[in-house]
Amino acid sequence: MGFSLHFFNLGDGDVVDADRTGIEEFLTARDLHVEGEAGNSAIVDSSGQRLAFDGFWSDLHIDPLDQEDAVSGGIDHATLTASECAFIYGLCSAGRMMIVNPQGDPLYIVVGRTHSEDDVPEPDDTVWVESPEELANALGSGFGEFREFVQRVRATQDDLEAPRPDEP
Repeated sequence: MGFSLHFFNLGDGDVVDADRTGIEEFLTARDLHVEGEAGNSAIVDSSGQRLAFDGFWSDLHIDPLDQEDAVSGGIDHATLTASECAFIYGLCSAGRMMIVNPQGDPLYIVVGRTHSEDDVPEPDDTVWVESPEELANALGSGFGEFREFVQRVRATQDDLEAPRPDEP
């Protein structure tokens, strides 16, 4: 369970290609790359380990950068911890991708002035953010409530996995 976000580059109301060079440079600087094929790709490190934030794997994905179709990406179970939010902000800035929030309020989030008001289908349902913190704030209370829920679940899971005092 989680919030989903989609990353696209839009121009004149249509999906256009992301900045592949920007994405490649962003990932390479973090010793990461895209592995897999369209529809089944993952971001992994040089040892093949999936992308993780705060010790938990992420299903954040980007299309393979060598595909013919426009490159886009997303995350199906965003928790938007500070590190995940910083990565999403940096990736979308580098790839000149806006964030589409299917949960709405707002529906579109433009990071780092990568798009103009003319590029977004619904300017009234769009916010422009200049930092990962502004991104987290733009996503609002729905994510805040979800993040609190995830923290409670993780704390319960940690409690269940912790050895009991009467166990060796």
